[in-house]
Amino acid sequence: ELLAFLLDGIHEDLNRVRKRACIEEKDCNGTNDEGDAITAWSHYLLRNQSIIVDLFQGQLRNTMSCRNKQPDGTHGCGHVNVKFDPFMYLSLPISDKCNSLDDCLDLFCEEELLAGDEQWYCPKCKTHVNATKKIDLFMLPPILIIHLKRFKFSMNGQKSKIDRSIRYPLDDWNLKNMKKSESGIYPL
Repeated sequence: ELLAFLLDGIHEDLNRVRKRACIEEKDCNGTNDEGDAITAWSHYLLRNQSIIVDLFQGQLRNTMSCRNKQPDGTHGCGHVNVKFDPFMYLSLPISDKCNSLDDCLDLFCEEELLAGDEQWYCPKCKTHVNATKKIDLFMLPPILIIHLKRFKFSMNGQKSKIDRSIRYPLDDWNLKNMKKSESGIYPL
């Protein structure tokens, strides 16, 4: 958390953009990921340009899919919403099944069902619906910062530390299979 705070402060002080344009994000449907990702990154760079962005920031693809139950018994109206979001570090969860960084990253990228209080507003159905959420790595920075979520919270709000050992590679961490655009091997 301290590192994220310091990097954010350094970015704000060194940001080369003085007049920040206000740009409305467009909804994407997943049919042109490369083009949509480039557009989203270009819009981000209109507001944020610093050595911190150049070295430490990448891009995630966030896909939301409607799972609203239809009258014919099928799930989903077919609406898919894709957004490309910048990130400075990956905050990876740890579970009892995680033994390695790859396991933690798989858990981070696992598709999640949003239901109950976490329902998503589907613009096509015009109501809150059950949906699936999937996060994928799209563009990785030259220097990738990983944060392991070492605390879990119970239903009554108590926190406990996860003391599980996590293996990580000592040389290169190959992320080519995990990301959806070019490149992906990181020297460690």
